Amino acid sequence: MASIKELVSERVGSLGPAVQEGVVTVLVEQEKEKRVKAVLGAMNLISDTQKELKKIKPDQTFDATNKLVGETFSKTNMEAKKKLEEKVAKVEAALVLATSDTPDFKKLFEVMQNKGGGAPAAAPAEDAAE
Repeated sequence: MASIKELVSERVGSLGPAVQEGVVTVLVEQEKEKRVKAVLGAMNLISDTQKELKKIKPDQTFDATNKLVGETFSKTNMEAKKKLEEKVAKVEAALVLATSDTPDFKKLFEVMQNKGGGAPAAAPAEDAAE
């Protein structure tokens, strides 16, 4: 009859494939969670930015009888509106790439790192399996 130590040693020796599978499963789950958070974050960022866009109203001009004559955006409001629209467009484009048939999350991770803003300032490279 084999001793307990021999049985334990034998079973531990055969754990290699199970350990590898466990590590792979954990790493895949971590990457999935990272991507899910990025997609949800992008959707929230688009929603929040669209709410900000709705807050930018044109300046209204009225005549002597309080009739609306015209609506125009001030230069400041127009620039703010343009920046927000560009932000939404960038995030939406990155989201389309990330959710396509052949997903590419690199751009989405970049955009989310910058909250939809401009080019990344010395952003760390995302070399994770995509």
